[in-house]
Amino acid sequence: TALVVARIDAHSGAGDVVADLFGRGGWVARAALDRQRQAITLESNPLTRMLAEVVLRPPDVRHLDAAFQGMAASPRRESSLKVSLGDLYATRCPTCGRMLVAEGFVWGTGDPAPTALARIYRCTVCRDQRGETEIRQAPLDADDQVRLRADVGEDEVRAVIKARFPAVEGAPDLVDELLDLHTPRQLVGLAAIIERIETDLRAAPVLAALRLAFLHSLLPSSRLATATGRTRTGRTSLS
Repeated sequence: TALVVARIDAHSGAGDVVADLFGRGGWVARAALDRQRQAITLESNPLTRMLAEVVLRPPDVRHLDAAFQGMAASPRRESSLKVSLGDLYATRCPTCGRMLVAEGFVWGTGDPAPTALARIYRCTVCRDQRGETEIRQAPLDADDQVRLRADVGEDEVRAVIKARFPAVEGAPDLVDELLDLHTPRQLVGLAAIIERIETDLRAAPVLAALRLAFLHSLLPSSRLATATGRTRTGRTSLS
């Protein structure tokens, strides 16, 4: 950033036009505007255009928060989006028996498919009784196994998501391999969220911010995520 600002100061003056012909998210244009220049940025793909929208016209935090709250409360089936997606991951605290939403699952290498080994959860009701940290881990119980095997409509959702991808020449199985990084419940949840993002009418900066937030959640929620919260690189994991 300091180098960009130095170049702008050295080669232009206030009111001049700074053109970034190989834009990568609008950062050069943002620096130019901050230095009282005019700016033109050419973004080469949809992702950098979304980023430029947020960088150059950042949404009001209050409007963005209202968008998140509105999505969570939007109707889905017999309840709201937040409640219905939480029900997919409902589990029971092994200590107090309280129903709660699992934070995540630990997966092991299985044949022919990965197998869920344990659930990660937090229970605010019995936390102090156990004297442990808030985040806990426990084996799956019988109800967890039932929910894990339940039909959540994966085939229909998978077809809808696949239709969004362009055909990749020379890699006919690439889209299926990408979708296989997510469990059926995750695919259902991701499809429901992106549907709400794209269906509601919002200002362009807010819409771009929501889409970027959605993209940011894809990798940590996939099978590439590790137990420590880090993610492995796609090249290593898919090779």
